[in-house]
Amino acid sequence: MPPSPLVSETQPSVRLFARPDKKQIAVFLKNGGDTPFRGTVRYFVERTDGVTHGDLCDEVHVPAQSETQLIFFDRREIREKRALLRMLLSDEAGNEICRAFWQSEKMRPRHLHDPKLNVTPFLRAGKVCVSVRAACFAPDIVLRCGEYAFSENNFTLFAGEEKTVELLGAKADLTEAVTAKSAFDRR
Repeated sequence: MPPSPLVSETQPSVRLFARPDKKQIAVFLKNGGDTPFRGTVRYFVERTDGVTHGDLCDEVHVPAQSETQLIFFDRREIREKRALLRMLLSDEAGNEICRAFWQSEKMRPRHLHDPKLNVTPFLRAGKVCVSVRAACFAPDIVLRCGEYAFSENNFTLFAGEEKTVELLGAKADLTEAVTAKSAFDRR
């Protein structure tokens, strides 16, 4: 399954993605903007149990209106490990602007471990926020809390990652439980 690159609001023209063929997975960076892009790409090969192999890092420079091939990965290695190729793109200031992943076609929900989502509501500047942390890869996390909406919902976390979102319209005396469920959560 090809990755679903997330587009940054600050640099919507810069996208990171993978193109697999029979033997390898090629990673590309596309800059559709009118100015050159400089930044850093980090790559991780992560097994479904949360074990991460390697942490490669590339400094990248992509001219305006162009696409650059960055790196190749052996597709067989990722497929046999039932792993994910995770890619994070940051700008020169270190701000994460894009993340993408490529999932082995051999990976099935039964191969994924329970992501053990830890949900913690808290107050920040008078607003109710929720912190979600995943022990293992957790795709398509959906948060629920009665009729309330969240500042962001339906996101992916990798092993050890944490995301904080705001519970819109909620008051400090919130009594409803906040739940989180991943697409591969077996609960």
